[in-house]
Amino acid sequence: MIKERDFGDVEGLKILFVCSGNTCRSPMAEGIARKMFGGNVEVESAGTHAHIRDPPASNAVKTIRDKFGVDISSHRSRSVNNVHMEDFDYIIPMADGVFDDLKESFPSLGEKLLPSWGIADPYLQDLHTYEETAENIQDHMKALAVFLKNVKK
Repeated sequence: MIKERDFGDVEGLKILFVCSGNTCRSPMAEGIARKMFGGNVEVESAGTHAHIRDPPASNAVKTIRDKFGVDISSHRSRSVNNVHMEDFDYIIPMADGVFDDLKESFPSLGEKLLPSWGIADPYLQDLHTYEETAENIQDHMKALAVFLKNVKK
């Protein structure tokens, strides 16, 4: 796992992770990012079709707690419609459909909207699927860290 101290040069950035329901992928990404970037980067998550105030999926909570030592159990889902999108430096869609929804609903995002991470929704799947999803998110997070360091130079 990459250590927080490796990311001081990206301090002050604000990143929003977006999936559809904001109960699996994006809260998992938010938890992994909090572990990876610590207080250097402000991270949040939302969903394009979220039911407001739903808790995260239990397998998402267990996976992020067991694999990354981060507790996301207090997370509650929220809609992108309740987020000030302009406040974020980067918005990361977890899947292609989410990217399309964001591009259509928020055409002014421009370069803030990064390409889709193409991560399948693990909703209602077994624990192993959530663990694979977390690994996929972690791989993308490492690539994001490289991107952010290059952009901040």
